[in-house]
Amino acid sequence: MLPAASPPAVEINGQPAQAYLSPKLQRPPVTPQGPKSALHTLLLTAALIFAAATVVYSCVWMYYVRLHPHVELGMDTTLFSSTEVSEITKVEKGSPADEAGLRTNDRIIGVDGKKLDAYATGLSSAWSKGRPGDVVTLTIQRPGVQQPLVIRATFRAPASPNLPLARSLALQIIGSYPVVFLIVGLSVLFMRLEDASAWLLALLFAGFIAVSDLPGSFMELHGLVLPFMLGYRALFVGALTPLFYYFFSVFPARSPLDRHLPWLKWVLLGTGVSFGVFGLDKGGPEPWPALVSFMGQWVADRAVLAFIYGCLVLGLLSLTWNAFVLPTREARRKIRVIFWGTVVGVTPAAIARGTADFLQFHVPFWLDFFDIIVLFIFPTSFAYAVVKHRVLAIPVLLRRSARYLLVSRGLIVFVLLLAVSITVLFTLSFSRFFALGSTDAMAVGVGFGVMLAWVSTPGLKQVTGRIDRAFFRGAYDARRILQDLAQKARTVKARQELALEMVPSVGEALHPSWSAVYVEAGPDYLESDAAILPLALKRIRKDSPGLEYLHADGEPWDASLSPTAFAVFSLFAPLLPECLVPFPSRSGDLLGLFVLGPRLSDEPYSSEDIMLLRSVASQAGVTLENLNLAENIAERLQAERAVSQEMEIARQVQRKLFPQRLPRLKTLEYAGGCNQARAVGGDYYDFVELGAGRVGFVLADVAGKGMSAALLMANLQASIRSQYSVASENLPQILESVNRLFYENSEPNRYTTLFAGSYDDDARRLHYVNCGHNPPLVLRQDRSIERLSATATVLGLFQQWQCSTNEVQFQPGDLLVLYSDGVTEAYNDREEEFGEARLIQVLEAGRNLEISALLTKLLEEVNQFSAGKQSDDVTAIVARIR
Repeated sequence: MLPAASPPAVEINGQPAQAYLSPKLQRPPVTPQGPKSALHTLLLTAALIFAAATVVYSCVWMYYVRLHPHVELGMDTTLFSSTEVSEITKVEKGSPADEAGLRTNDRIIGVDGKKLDAYATGLSSAWSKGRPGDVVTLTIQRPGVQQPLVIRATFRAPASPNLPLARSLALQIIGSYPVVFLIVGLSVLFMRLEDASAWLLALLFAGFIAVSDLPGSFMELHGLVLPFMLGYRALFVGALTPLFYYFFSVFPARSPLDRHLPWLKWVLLGTGVSFGVFGLDKGGPEPWPALVSFMGQWVADRAVLAFIYGCLVLGLLSLTWNAFVLPTREARRKIRVIFWGTVVGVTPAAIARGTADFLQFHVPFWLDFFDIIVLFIFPTSFAYAVVKHRVLAIPVLLRRSARYLLVSRGLIVFVLLLAVSITVLFTLSFSRFFALGSTDAMAVGVGFGVMLAWVSTPGLKQVTGRIDRAFFRGAYDARRILQDLAQKARTVKARQELALEMVPSVGEALHPSWSAVYVEAGPDYLESDAAILPLALKRIRKDSPGLEYLHADGEPWDASLSPTAFAVFSLFAPLLPECLVPFPSRSGDLLGLFVLGPRLSDEPYSSEDIMLLRSVASQAGVTLENLNLAENIAERLQAERAVSQEMEIARQVQRKLFPQRLPRLKTLEYAGGCNQARAVGGDYYDFVELGAGRVGFVLADVAGKGMSAALLMANLQASIRSQYSVASENLPQILESVNRLFYENSEPNRYTTLFAGSYDDDARRLHYVNCGHNPPLVLRQDRSIERLSATATVLGLFQQWQCSTNEVQFQPGDLLVLYSDGVTEAYNDREEEFGEARLIQVLEAGRNLEISALLTKLLEEVNQFSAGKQSDDVTAIVARIR
């Protein structure tokens, strides 16, 4: 029943633990859209709504838990939610309860003739609506008595509470229970708004806020507030332990159970929410009605409890796995803070609550108080992980801060008093030598003060900087060096240039006796130009002895502290280095290395120095990655430019394959054109002169697109032209030979559709073969339409292939159009096809145009229809009979 923390708070090997989450739960990379992107706005709106609901619930709960009842009977009760029973734990002597005959251990099962529900809303309602002197009827189940007892008692005004100071303070702490969960959960959520784990944490902490019992004074709520409070509690209590399992099944790495059953977390969460939905009017999760009718109320209630505590156990098991099996010691150390915070904080409260739920055990007040105090460790452990505490003794920090405040503010006060004194003395002296009125003297004094402030400001800044450096040298140097390095990195254009910029900056801050910067020189080497290095160390391999340890760890190594320093530093042993700092990439590769000798002051490198070096190395790694990226982009652009030039040459060559001259015919005017979807394509049309008065028409569509289709198209064109020259009058023989060549010289899945015809100019007759191509259209002068259907299957797919020929007789005024499927299968934004009907409509509308103009109009209509988003080659031949 307990929450979890935001993954970015925990680091593994210097990287956020989120990097170890499953790809589905990882936070997506930051996009350049900025904070006002639609996703950010949506998440911010959802977070504000969630935060408002949680704050309202918490404030109302904290108010009403402190609200004293209007009446009392002089007894204490405890609620067993799973049994719909409220047990009397104490009866005050002489009270209305005592006089009515109520005893300790009596169990209230009904109020004013109505049975108690699971959350005793009837009991709370009777107390909240009662007034002194009113009579309440209680139905009692007494141990050892078979039949229920009906007892009438009279309310009295509550006595002024006279509680011991310790109990009063404890009640105030219990009444402020939601505050810690509220602060930590909402803070993490708004700091990590686009992180799924932050949302899980916030929802989980909302469940912990809601898990505390509803005070009886809730029944005084009116309007929509009471349904909101009951509904909020029901949903979040139902989802609490499934969220607990969900969080720890993926944070900071996926547990074995989640890797094998990734759907389980969703099933458990959905089940818990459904229990909450059925308890919206009760303020807590309720079993499904079907479950109650099948098992009975008592067993169904136990099933819900078993589900809730089972999810809790699964979550603890997942957390335990991550705490002891994560890949690095640093990751395990940081997750163990959360592990122990969860185990120590949650376990006592879970055991006490489970004992009360399953065994009807009454939890004593002070034990309940102890459980709540210990439970605060749970969100505190997450706050630690999120904030990422640094190891620094608090007394030292306080003393240093106090001295800094005294010196820096004292300097400002001193300078201010000095300036005022000098200004006053100057004014008095000036007015003594020159007869000036008070107004003139004041003006002169103010002018002198302004000039003095202007002159002294640069010096004051220098002194302030020296104070900052004296008290916070590490922080001061880190800020300055990183600012300088970031500024220089923007202008760095080479790796060695970065090295030359880094050495003086870090040298000024830490004063090493010598230093050398290695940067990447190819995938396997690091290189440095430092003069102090011998020739053998100017260029080293990344896999040199010892460097693999540095590479794997990714952290600066101090020779005086590291137990494996000899193995790592043996490469540089002649130079006696004291500190090595790797430049890591985001992928973990070693991009560079900073090697530092002993400090000139003979002091070892401090933890602040190491932190400074780590920051500088991280910035250098980013810069080197950017340089690598820029080089890769430049190489890719050059390669793409070369490919683009080659494709342009291929396009020009393929254009030359289309007919450049049209044989003249007396009875036929014709034109052809092709708009390719890419630079080159697989559509092909041709006009072949077959002798006096005869022209061959060819239109083919090679399967596929791009360069491969273009090469096959060129092969097909060469085959057809060569075969026409051999047997121009025998179409079947020509195409059988073309099919054989195409089949033998292409891949098994390559084929082409083709329409080929031989037009006789004198007879106005076309002999044709259609090899699986779109049927060409003949638009007769009388508006009838004829389709030239297939006479054979496609070319190149089968070794054994035959075809037959057909002929069509034309009359003056008839139109013939051959087209590829890129015409009729062009799509618009509504996924509608251009289709044959539109093709016929365009042809009929322009049949009186010049034939070249009609072809242009057809191609433009197809392009406009598809809004320029052409997915296939568009090829057509249009002819008109004279």
